[in-house]
Amino acid sequence: MSTSFSSRRRGCLVEWGHMTWEEWHAFITTHLTMPVVEETADDGATWFTSGDPGEVMVRLKGTSIAVFEYSVDRQGRRAVVMPLRVGSLRSRDIDDTRAMSIVAALIAATRERRTARFQTCVYCDRRTPPEWMADDRACRTCGGEHRGAVH
Repeated sequence: MSTSFSSRRRGCLVEWGHMTWEEWHAFITTHLTMPVVEETADDGATWFTSGDPGEVMVRLKGTSIAVFEYSVDRQGRRAVVMPLRVGSLRSRDIDDTRAMSIVAALIAATRERRTARFQTCVYCDRRTPPEWMADDRACRTCGGEHRGAVH
C-alpha cells in the first residue's frame, strides 16, 4: 500500500488517499466472478461487470467505489441494463483495511442477492436470471421450444 499520491490519469488530476487506482483495480477484479468485463465511461469512471450472466457491477472513479447489483429491465424485446446501487464509499475517508473489507462484503452480498433470484429451468436444468425466464418454469430458450406442450 502506498501513502498519499497524486497522478494524472485520463487527462485529470486524481488525488489518492492510501491505495492507488491500480491497487483498487487489482483488488476489485480479484473479488469478482469471472468473466469480468471492464469498460471506461465517458466521465472517466471504470465499470467492472462480473459473471455470465451478469451478477455484480462495480464503478471505480478516483477514490469513490460503488457496488451495484446487475439488473435488466425488459423493454419489449430489448434488454436494458439498469444497475441497482447497493452501496458505495470514498476510500480516502477511511483506512485501507476497513475500506477493503467493506468493498469485499458489498461484492459478496450483492452476488449472493443476485444469484438467489436465479431460477432453474425445468427443461434444460440451467440456473437462469429472472429476466431470462419465459415464465416461472422455463427459460426463454426452452419456453419457446415447449410453448403449448402438454406435460
